[in-house]
Amino acid sequence: MTNRVLSRGLILLAALAYSFTAWAAPAKKSIHILHPLHVGDTTLAPGDYSIVVDGNEATFNQGRKVVAKVSCAMKESGTKSPQDVVVYDANAAITEIRYAGQSQVIAFTPTTASTPSKPSSSSGDR
Repeated sequence: MTNRVLSRGLILLAALAYSFTAWAAPAKKSIHILHPLHVGDTTLAPGDYSIVVDGNEATFNQGRKVVAKVSCAMKESGTKSPQDVVVYDANAAITEIRYAGQSQVIAFTPTTASTPSKPSSSSGDR
């Protein structure tokens, strides 16, 4: 009986270890960009890219060349995407990447150009 309990425990431990390594492994996906888009401070030219998401960082590779590294977040959208989609804002900055059949999206915070602040005027007694 002790051998049976020990063997079941080892099998359970091995299954947990296997599932943890699969969960912790970086996700690698591919996208095709049709026109120039911005991610972080980098402009991506049209072409094919692979994206490796490791924790809160996404690396954009074109072939073996690292093109950009930016912070990102994996978010749950609630619905599965019907197709691969690169979502971008009016400034052509990528905000999300969605993959067909998946409800998780890769979300990016677009960098905004700093605008000079207006000098404040105060109306005080003189």
